[in-house]
Amino acid sequence: MLFFTAPALATDITLLAGYQFNSDFEIASASDLPAGTLPSSAQPGDDVELEESASFGLAVDFVYQQDPTKRMGFYISQQQTEFESNADLTNSDVDVTHIHFTAMSYYPKGKWEPFVLAGIGAGRFSPDDSTLDDETKFSAQIGAGTNYRLSENLLLRADIRWLGTFFDSDGEALCSGGCTVAISSTVYSQVQANLGLSYRF
Repeated sequence: MLFFTAPALATDITLLAGYQFNSDFEIASASDLPAGTLPSSAQPGDDVELEESASFGLAVDFVYQQDPTKRMGFYISQQQTEFESNADLTNSDVDVTHIHFTAMSYYPKGKWEPFVLAGIGAGRFSPDDSTLDDETKFSAQIGAGTNYRLSENLLLRADIRWLGTFFDSDGEALCSGGCTVAISSTVYSQVQANLGLSYRF
């Protein structure tokens, strides 16, 4: 007699802590600024660094079509950072949030589960300074990493992710009645290096 056993369905919930590297913004050109608003310590086109800092994430991944090597899910990450002083902002703090739908492919070997991933969703930049607006734009990610199974239910995860946020073609960003901060290209790049724990059930 033949027996067929379907693969056990499993959901992974992962808490991640990492470090996020940010691209630079720049001082907007004088033509993009209201009269008298050019920062006194910088010139149009000068780089404005968005500081690198810790980031935190939550990933929830579900088995796709009963294949335990394929997963669909969502990913949320949060970073609290700040612009460097040459932006001449009263409050330089910025919150950066990404929310993505993700797809993953695993290549398990023993206790190791290497994977690649991709995702699409939104990136939100929320500066605290009153002269800058919040921006929510389409964003995407690609990445790779591995799980290591500590037990049947507990896994250690490490991954690296590139996140790209797509701004308007004119390079303006975070504008409020004129732009003081801009980007030099339509894609704003960030890189995360993460370590976390997953619970599988």
